[in-house]
Amino acid sequence: MSIEIREAVSKKEIHEYIKFAWKIYRTNPDLNKYWVPHPIADYEKTLDKSRYPLWKHADRACFTAWKNGNMVGTITAVTNERHNEFHKDGAGFWGFFECINDVAVSRALFDAAKNWLVSKGKTEMRGPISPSTNDQLGMLSKGYNLPPVFLMTYNPPYYHDLCRDYGMTVAQELVAWIVNQRTIDLPRLKRISDLVKKREKLKLRYLNMKAWQEEAKIIRQLYNQAWELNWGFVPFTEEEFYNLAKDLKQIADPDIIYFVENDKGEPVAFSLSLPDVNIALKHVNGNPMTLTGLPKFLWYSRKINRIRTIVMGVIPEYRNKGVDSVMNAETVEVGIRKGYYEAELSWVLKSNTAMSKVAEAIGAEPYKEYLIYQTAI
Repeated sequence: MSIEIREAVSKKEIHEYIKFAWKIYRTNPDLNKYWVPHPIADYEKTLDKSRYPLWKHADRACFTAWKNGNMVGTITAVTNERHNEFHKDGAGFWGFFECINDVAVSRALFDAAKNWLVSKGKTEMRGPISPSTNDQLGMLSKGYNLPPVFLMTYNPPYYHDLCRDYGMTVAQELVAWIVNQRTIDLPRLKRISDLVKKREKLKLRYLNMKAWQEEAKIIRQLYNQAWELNWGFVPFTEEEFYNLAKDLKQIADPDIIYFVENDKGEPVAFSLSLPDVNIALKHVNGNPMTLTGLPKFLWYSRKINRIRTIVMGVIPEYRNKGVDSVMNAETVEVGIRKGYYEAELSWVLKSNTAMSKVAEAIGAEPYKEYLIYQTAI
């Protein structure tokens, strides 16, 4: 039976495209036990060219695969001109990949993405990146017996077989680290932090929620400075970052977002952690803001005991001076005081030995891994 490929264009088609994931995970008890549906409305916004700022300098096509009249797979092909201006590598991307365990279907989907990217002049296809490196990326390869933390991915193990069948090779390996109250040595961390703050004349300043937009501007500037040399990095535009900040404000805990400033009051580093709202999202079936979903989301939010440290950034002039110790000590001390038991540090490039040493120094352990694939087209 041949595979039919269709492009999802209308709002109804995009909604069905997103909902296909339920057929993969809800029908498999082993996957359903850990899978956390991402909010449907958020994915609808992300894929909406009129609402998501990324699409002002990027383009995408959403494809669905059909067999015997049933949808059996999805993929989005993406071009990002800011990426190519920054990296000049001719790369296009694929993401939002879901597929039954059938190589005929996966080949048809990858072909659709490839052909669209070739038509846009791209020479390489890389993914899963959904839809940019500032969003969700990577395919889980280790840690299937644990639920995903907020904005991290989860997928069936056989997805790797489908990628390799298409001739894809590994472009990057990502790691998530875990640390908890049992493994961390807070007194030691505080001693190191105090020494660094005294030696470098540093102080901490917590995020001011009343000046959220101004604070977001500072974070964006620091992020773009601190991450400039990281693999796949693409600077946030002002509009992109303010859109992200607006979304994150709804779940932010200002006690675990802060800046490190020098003796002139200039910000030199920042740390951004968020409560792991996936603990609550697990119970609302992708609809946290509906009349039935909101009460459940609020109820289970009270049980959140994990945070995700998404990013720590230090500007170049202050690297290798122990500033990370200051941020780690503060995150741990405040986290314990607020009742958070553990923290995931993600994502980290497996090749980033410096960051791995920092994670090990605070008692963290690598516990999940993700792969990003690539192939010439």
